[in-house]
Amino acid sequence: MGMKGMADILVVDDVAENLHMLQLILRQQGHTVLAAINAEVALNIIQRKPPELVITDIKMPGTSGIELCKLLKAEKHTSHIPVIFVSAHSDTDWIVEALHAGGNDYITKPFIPAEILARVDTQIKLLDAQKSAVKQQLSQVMNEMVIGVAHEINTPLGTAITAVSHCSDTIYKLINTLKEGELSSDEIVAKLTECDTSLSLSERNLTRVAKFVSMVKQIARVECPVSPTRVSLLELSEKVQCAWLNKPVSIEIIVHHEDVALFDGGLLASVIDTLIANSLSHGRQEGKLEVRIGLGIEDARLIVSYLDNGLGLDGISEEDMLKPFVTTKRGNTGHVGLSASVAANLIVNALNGSYQVHDRQHGLEWQISLPVEPV
Repeated sequence: MGMKGMADILVVDDVAENLHMLQLILRQQGHTVLAAINAEVALNIIQRKPPELVITDIKMPGTSGIELCKLLKAEKHTSHIPVIFVSAHSDTDWIVEALHAGGNDYITKPFIPAEILARVDTQIKLLDAQKSAVKQQLSQVMNEMVIGVAHEINTPLGTAITAVSHCSDTIYKLINTLKEGELSSDEIVAKLTECDTSLSLSERNLTRVAKFVSMVKQIARVECPVSPTRVSLLELSEKVQCAWLNKPVSIEIIVHHEDVALFDGGLLASVIDTLIANSLSHGRQEGKLEVRIGLGIEDARLIVSYLDNGLGLDGISEEDMLKPFVTTKRGNTGHVGLSASVAANLIVNALNGSYQVHDRQHGLEWQISLPVEPV
C-alpha cells in the first residue's frame, strides 16, 4: 500500500465504459488502478503482481466474477485479497452467491462515486487494520524472543567460563608442579592438551555468542529510522554477491530492469543476507546450496523474489517459522532460530513492506514487496 488510504486496485469488467468510469473515480482519489477486460487477463495480472483490492463485475463472458473470486480464494497467496463485486439492482440472487463465494462487498449500477469511494475506503481501512495486527503480532514475537535471549547467551557463556576456569586451574597446578620438578614430558603434554581442549570449547561457545549478538543487533535496526538513498538494483546485486564470495553457496541474482530508486539499500541487503544465512543453516547436507534472487520495480514497489534449494520448512508451519528460537537445526550447529523472525521484522516494521513465504517442493520461497520512490 502506498500513501495512507491509497491502494493498488485491479478493476475487472468486460464493458469498456464501466472500466473507464471506475478507473476515473478511483484515480481521482489517488489510487493506483489496473484494468482487465475479463477474468483471464485479471488472473495474469494478479499472478505477476497481486493487487491489494479487486473490483469485478459479477456477470462476464467466459469466467464470471464469481468464478474469479473462487479462484482467488482457493490460492493461499491470493486468498487474502478483498473482492468487491459490481452488479445491477436486479442481481439480488447473484449478489448473495457472490458473497457466499468469498466476496467482501458489492457496488450497484449505475455508479455513484461517493458510494464507490466509501466501500473502497472501508476495505482499505480493514487492510490497514490487518497490517497493524501483523505488526502487533511480530512485536509480540520479538518480546517473546527477548525472554529466550538470556538462555541462549547464558548457556554458551557458562560453558565458556567453566572451560576457561578449568584451563586456568590446570595451568596453575602445572606451574606449581613444574617448580617442584615432579612432571615428566608426557605428563606435561597431557596437561597442555587438556588446556587446549578447554580453550577450544571456550572458543566455540564464545563464537556462538558473538553470532547471536550480531543477529540481535539486526533486530535493533528495526527501531532505527530508515535512510533512503539513491540505490541502483544492479549495484545492490553486486554487493550481495561479493559478500558471499568463497562461501558454500551459489547465488544467481536477476535484475529485471537496471532501475534506480530511493530506499534503504543497507537494510534490504541485511534482509537478503539474513535469508541466505538461514538457507545455509537449513541447507541440504549433500550438494551446494543454490539461491535465486529476482529484483525489479513495478508501480513504485520493489519486488524481491528469493528461492533456495534447501529443505524448506522441513516439518514446521510458516507461523512457527516466524517464532523466535523455533528451528529444525538446534544442536551443535549453534543455529537458534532467529533468522526468519529478523527478516520478517525488518521487512514489515523497518521497511514498511510485506512478504509471503511458500514452502516449495525443492526449497523455500520468499516474495517481498517494498515501497520505493522512483528517481
